[in-house]
Amino acid sequence: MFNFRETEPGQWRWSFTFREQTMACGEGFPSELSARKAAESFASGVGLALINLIGHR
Repeated sequence: MFNFRETEPGQWRWSFTFREQTMACGEGFPSELSARKAAESFASGVGLALINLIGHR
């Protein structure tokens, strides 16, 4: 699950939680929309990596 929060005015961060593990992005983004786009790009890259990993069994 992705979470988005404004840590200070104009600084948005995202984090991803799966079960008990959380990965937080250290980079701040100027808006929630740009943070969401960065998280979407991350998720796409992870998805492609998993497809490649499973495909090479």
